[in-house]
Amino acid sequence: MSDRNARNPWLNFLFEEQKRNYQMNSVEGFHGALLISQELLQHGGMYMQSHFAQACDMALKLKDHRDPAVHRAAIALLPVLARYSPQEFTRAGSGGSESMLGRACNYLITLSRASDRDRATAFLALGSIAQYCSTEFRSFLEPTTRAIRDALIQRAKMRIPPAEADETVAAVLQTIATLATAMGPALTRYMRDILDLMFTAGLSQALCDSLLVLEREVGQLQPAIQGRLLDMVSIILVGVPFRPTQQSLDDLEQRMGAMSMHYAAGANGHRANAGAATNGNGAGAGGGRDTYTVPAGDSTSLVVRAASSIPVTVDTLVLALRTLRVFDFSEENLSEFVRNDILQYLNHSSPVVRREAIHAVAHIVMADPLYRSMAGAGVEVASEVVQRLVSAAVIDLDRDVRLMAVQMLEQSSHFDFHMGKAQNIQDLFLLLNDEVFAVRVTVLAVIGRLANMNPAHVMPSLRRMVVQLLTELEFARTNREREECIQLLMVL
Repeated sequence: MSDRNARNPWLNFLFEEQKRNYQMNSVEGFHGALLISQELLQHGGMYMQSHFAQACDMALKLKDHRDPAVHRAAIALLPVLARYSPQEFTRAGSGGSESMLGRACNYLITLSRASDRDRATAFLALGSIAQYCSTEFRSFLEPTTRAIRDALIQRAKMRIPPAEADETVAAVLQTIATLATAMGPALTRYMRDILDLMFTAGLSQALCDSLLVLEREVGQLQPAIQGRLLDMVSIILVGVPFRPTQQSLDDLEQRMGAMSMHYAAGANGHRANAGAATNGNGAGAGGGRDTYTVPAGDSTSLVVRAASSIPVTVDTLVLALRTLRVFDFSEENLSEFVRNDILQYLNHSSPVVRREAIHAVAHIVMADPLYRSMAGAGVEVASEVVQRLVSAAVIDLDRDVRLMAVQMLEQSSHFDFHMGKAQNIQDLFLLLNDEVFAVRVTVLAVIGRLANMNPAHVMPSLRRMVVQLLTELEFARTNREREECIQLLMVL
């Protein structure tokens, strides 16, 4: 109570300043009044309850001001008002007049269609209002999604390159995510015409963030989202859309000793354009999926067209590989995709791409139960992944890549069955001489775990390693050498 009494004089002072600024009838005064009102609503507690209607009137009067700063400050105040008192914001006015919610949403929807300059601001405000007034916003959901669709169509017609940054698209994607959080499955029916259009702006972090929220909040869209994402990622990495593994055809190709023609076509030329020529060691670089219905025609034609026009840069490759580990694609069989395509990026010239490729393949193999068994279709792929990770940890010139590789091996015991092979154990012991201490510590933890898997190959070398560490500890010249020896021995 004493804290509240102490705050009231300052809140009264700020409110009087807000009124004084508003009465100045100038650009600076209006802008100051809007900013003070926003701060009072956000940090003044219940103080503004009695002044709520006045703040609403001020926002409505100044929303069309000719000065951009005042205009945008008034728009920014609308969602703040909705958050402060959703009941008052959605309550109809005296005499049955339109509620503040109706007046604000109708204005913002119209603004999102009429003004290119304020379109992003209008969409973000709409999303925030939906978040705070989700039940009452349902009547505005259809016109809002229609405005979103029209904005994406307009961008597609302008033929803006997918990789080019666009403030409006980023705001639209963020608004879709906010609407999904606020409305949940009620958004499903409105996504028919929007989902494909979301991909026309190309693969971006904003798109991935929005799709992650859609997957979580609107589960019915998950098959459609993942199908389109896999197509886009596959086109970026391979040059062709993703082809789900067909067991009978793949078995036939394996018996014939031939790689899938689908991936062979993508391998010819595309990776050369992707810049996967040599790595730091001088090595050479190596319609029925979803149940969600879309309008007539090829459901992913827009996705394929957009992905095909994305310039393949290091940043694009990193984002595509990161997408594979961020999203849960365990419902798809990615065995051939991992083996023939993703693993090739462990030889890319950029260490950033190599690190992300290691993280992606490790995540796919660790997350899918198919690759955890000691027999079956996933054993060969898991064994090849482990072998490539061990090789990368041994021969890569970049210390961060080597550390990432051994960390992936250390994080999951599911790899132990494959790491227990004699050749892999021999290579892991070579890493105990790595110049990076973190690599030595991590790989020693892996070796210690493998002692139970294959003691015949691990224990003799491990005994020699312990004797060597004790000898180095005895004759160490610096405190740092002693500390490292002790830490290594404690790992065991």
